[in-house]
Amino acid sequence: MHTEPDIPIVALYNNLEVAFKFLHRSNDGNVVEQRRFRGDRGIFWLGPSKMLVVTTKVPDAEYICQRWGYSDTHVYTPRHTTNQLSLDIMHDRRLLEKIVTYAGPKKTIQLIPYASTPELYVLARHLNEQSGLKVILSESPMEANLWVRDYIDTKAGFRSLISQWIPEDDIIPWGFICQDVTQAAHAVHWFNRKQLGAVVKADSGESGLGHLIFTEPGLSFETLSGHLTEDLFLSNDLIVVDQLISSDAQLSPSLELFVPADGRAPAVTYVSRQMFSDFGHFSGVLISRELTRADWYERLVQYGLHIANKLQALGYAGHFDIDTIVDDTGHLFLLEINARRTGGTYVHEFATMTFGKEYLDRVSLLCSNSVKCGEINCLEGLVESLDGLLFPIERQDRGVVITVTSSLSKNEFGCILVAPDEQDILKLKEEMLARLEDYTEKKIRV
Repeated sequence: MHTEPDIPIVALYNNLEVAFKFLHRSNDGNVVEQRRFRGDRGIFWLGPSKMLVVTTKVPDAEYICQRWGYSDTHVYTPRHTTNQLSLDIMHDRRLLEKIVTYAGPKKTIQLIPYASTPELYVLARHLNEQSGLKVILSESPMEANLWVRDYIDTKAGFRSLISQWIPEDDIIPWGFICQDVTQAAHAVHWFNRKQLGAVVKADSGESGLGHLIFTEPGLSFETLSGHLTEDLFLSNDLIVVDQLISSDAQLSPSLELFVPADGRAPAVTYVSRQMFSDFGHFSGVLISRELTRADWYERLVQYGLHIANKLQALGYAGHFDIDTIVDDTGHLFLLEINARRTGGTYVHEFATMTFGKEYLDRVSLLCSNSVKCGEINCLEGLVESLDGLLFPIERQDRGVVITVTSSLSKNEFGCILVAPDEQDILKLKEEMLARLEDYTEKKIRV
């Protein structure tokens, strides 16, 4: 653990703060709302003891904390919330007082966000100057170097730097950085004429939003332009058009690393296989020892550490992951970087706390952001439906860990599945889904 053990941790699940400007391009309020229900996952960050601040209240936080070993984690929400959690905290006098109290007699805290943002530094200065606290940003770069995080987090920035840092053939897909929709349509049309599929990506896109895939070689330039213009996530931004990499197995590994702020050597945290919904949106990760035995794994680690050292030299600090794809020949392509805590960080840190650093010797883990649960819309019903499946099942290294309940009002929840290996993970998933379906059918009959 890179945090200081004797200094209180204040964690911010500020995922909207880093993405809300991009998300608002769609003019669809649901796109933002869906991301308000993920702060629960911060409970599983950074070990058992911390103060966690989230945008949307977690009504079942006490149950989650008590059930899975986080009884010394305290969850708060600002009185008035917007998309900028750091500023919401700064404008909530009572919450500021709680942070000061939590800091204790040394008046020092470690302020750890989901992502480093300009608003985070505003909050850190306010806590220092107005509340008299010493604020340690152990997972954030110096404010003057925040631009590095913002640059490498874009598709164009990634493509530019990786081509310099790893000058190998076919390390990234063949592609173009386009200035607008028209230029992007020309690039897609060029790939089509070559009978190659194309992937269109908004430069600042995330979680599959602003991504379009084209595989029909007969589409006209006018039709392509129309499709691209209709996607509002592509507006007012650079657009990257990559060759579509063929992967029948849909194998998309992701490697996360941590870059210390104090100059120590970067290190790998975990490797995962990314999971996607039917619509191509990110839905969770699988972490297992089988992945560390794959032919591409050592090469990915080598690339990852090389990139981490280059980022550290530029002034970056904190978590980041590298998303990749393995084609049908087994060749590994690097696709993009997410410069923040990632979709599996909380899974890795839960596993480390629960099973120790060598947790892969004992378990595999599969997380899902959004599991549909039929007519279930409250914690009591969810727990009842999963009776006998909740982790740990009869003291085994197996079971369902409920991670997100703030979305139960919309008949969905988040979870981590724990089992000895990948095969048993899939069996456990089938058991869970069957239980949810049976419970809903019983309620309907009643």
